[in-house]
Amino acid sequence: MDWQNCMNQAMEYIEDNLSNKIDYSLVAQFMNCSEWEFRRIFSFLTQMPLSEYIRRRRLTVAAKDIQNGEKIIDIAQRYGYKSHAAFSRAFRQMHGIAPSLARDKGITLNPFPSLTFKLVLMEGIAVEKDSNQRTNIIGSGEVGYAISVDMDKTTIHKTNELFWNMKGNDVIGTTALPLYGAYVSEENCKLFGDVKGKKVLEIGCGAGHSLQYIGERKASELWGIDISIEQIEKTKYHLAIHNISAKLICSPMEEECGIPEDYFDFVYSIYGIGWTTDLDGTFSRIASYLKKDGVFIFSWSHPIHKCVASENDMLVFKKNYFDESWYSVSIDEGVLSLSDRKLSTYVNALAKAGFVIEQMVEQSDDEILKSNNSTFAKKAKMLPVTFVIKARKR
Repeated sequence: MDWQNCMNQAMEYIEDNLSNKIDYSLVAQFMNCSEWEFRRIFSFLTQMPLSEYIRRRRLTVAAKDIQNGEKIIDIAQRYGYKSHAAFSRAFRQMHGIAPSLARDKGITLNPFPSLTFKLVLMEGIAVEKDSNQRTNIIGSGEVGYAISVDMDKTTIHKTNELFWNMKGNDVIGTTALPLYGAYVSEENCKLFGDVKGKKVLEIGCGAGHSLQYIGERKASELWGIDISIEQIEKTKYHLAIHNISAKLICSPMEEECGIPEDYFDFVYSIYGIGWTTDLDGTFSRIASYLKKDGVFIFSWSHPIHKCVASENDMLVFKKNYFDESWYSVSIDEGVLSLSDRKLSTYVNALAKAGFVIEQMVEQSDDEILKSNNSTFAKKAKMLPVTFVIKARKR
């Protein structure tokens, strides 16, 4: 039985025994390891102790039992608390309210979902000319494990905001114009054309390198939005060094944040759109920002590329292309949440928002590939690793 199935069986055992005393040695047997080794594996993958995960799950299920009308003292004893007071303290710490208030309809709680583990593919490559701008590593060829998570917008925003505030650029690096991603460049594609005198908005402005690129081409007005305040501060600093001004907004791309409508000639996003929790809503917002006949350009990691890994000089499918569920993955002591969407999902969402696709780029730039002989580059010669779409508002 493979590693993934063994880990998920262990999670199922825990879930089935939340109201009982859990035998940790039995949990470890699913992975054929010691209890100490299992705890280490779990903590490494989830960035939390096993005991904390079980505590959160018990308090989540306890909240449901309270809402079903059961006695609080019985629930407290069921989930291992010796007194009503101890249970109330733990419940309030997690959910922010006393257990008795959880019975009220419409009350907001903080449930913690049960975890399952899934296979994901990740790989990164460095751009040697500038150590501060590295190709985004999300989704390539190296096999790793992630945790399936519910698509809760607030939780995903908090997770990704924290990741980018703390160490996003240090771990993932920066993907910025003139590169759209791995092996695809604006200098070769020429999707923007002349931006002189144009009003331009970037979705997911990161550390400001793409805004610098557009600003140096004499755009009349620059705007940028990013979920991370740390990224916004980096953009301010970077643009100030290059004597470029921009209006910057810290907000999730899905939400109303004061960006004017029918205002921009170009809206673009370099490896940013894939982070949205609401693709249809985000594309509709972007359409509202653009003038009639305005242009929207965005890039992201190609979904086929995120399903295929290199093994012994062969390409092997390791992930279901049609799986668009959300997952969290641990990277260098940080955690981020993602969903791998199909290409058709992006295309259909654009059409729904009123865009007409004018150009789509999948093929890697041969000139860039010639200068790189890595395994990743060899893979890029056989299948697309980045896609870029240029669409126009009808």
